[in-house]
Amino acid sequence: MVFNRRRVLGAGVGALAGLSLLRQTQAATVRATTTAMGDRLALISGAGGNVVALRGNEGLLLVDAGAAAHTRALQAQLKSFGGGKAVRTLINTHWHAEHTGGNDVFGKGGAQIIAHAKARQRLATDQYLPAEDRYLKARRPEAWPSKVFYLGSEQLEFGGENIEYGYLLEAHTDGDLYVYFRESNVLVVGDAAAPHGDPVLAWFEGGWLGGRIDALAKLLTIGNEQTRIVTATGAPVSHAELKVERDALETLFTRMSEALRKGLTTEDMQQAKITDGLPRTWADPDKFVYDAHKGMWAHHNKLSHQIV
Repeated sequence: MVFNRRRVLGAGVGALAGLSLLRQTQAATVRATTTAMGDRLALISGAGGNVVALRGNEGLLLVDAGAAAHTRALQAQLKSFGGGKAVRTLINTHWHAEHTGGNDVFGKGGAQIIAHAKARQRLATDQYLPAEDRYLKARRPEAWPSKVFYLGSEQLEFGGENIEYGYLLEAHTDGDLYVYFRESNVLVVGDAAAPHGDPVLAWFEGGWLGGRIDALAKLLTIGNEQTRIVTATGAPVSHAELKVERDALETLFTRMSEALRKGLTTEDMQQAKITDGLPRTWADPDKFVYDAHKGMWAHHNKLSHQIV
């Protein structure tokens, strides 16, 4: 089936009610787990997006905060890992709800929340969701980042770790960042890489194919072949796995640029199976091509001088 904006969004009140009940059941039975990544660093999975926690004498530092429905499950894991210490610092890799759901609780508890300035802007403002044709209400002020930056990278020390966090321009949204724990050699990248599933290009929020390729190239310069890379979901991955995604998307960028110059539409590219033969696969290639095509038109000046 060709993916486009006319794809049916729902199947009636009964289906929606069933989905709501399913989500409530899933929230009630969530099983968060903690995996050690060293003496003081841990990966917490199953509470929304992956969360990385660092334990220090001064308390806890988190990268991302899971989904709001699973905050209690996350807190239970943190209590066990941190011995009851409070969360002092929280870094958001981007603004999406499965990564910032606990912002309200940790912010209210006194944690300093760090994010890119664009992520803070999106958390503090109603956001239109084109796929659902609705607005997502702004979060409460306690969920907003209290420290933001714009370009480049920043440094901080916490729990015996030298930590670098930096901007990834338009990899997934317009406010993505990475977090690198230098001593533990762990790199957290959120949704800027997706070896476990389809890459998501939030084109309505500034994410696009070229930005993702540039971000992956930058991530491959951080750390070394032994670096453990934590993405939004799943187990940690390696540089080699990131390189597979980068190489596949570079080839796809060339293919799509050529298709645009020939005047091909989204549907033409989908029907031509433009993603076939790449060193990775997609669960829903039509959706990915749709999103990639949308994003590329916002950057026509970077594709070719022939694009007008």
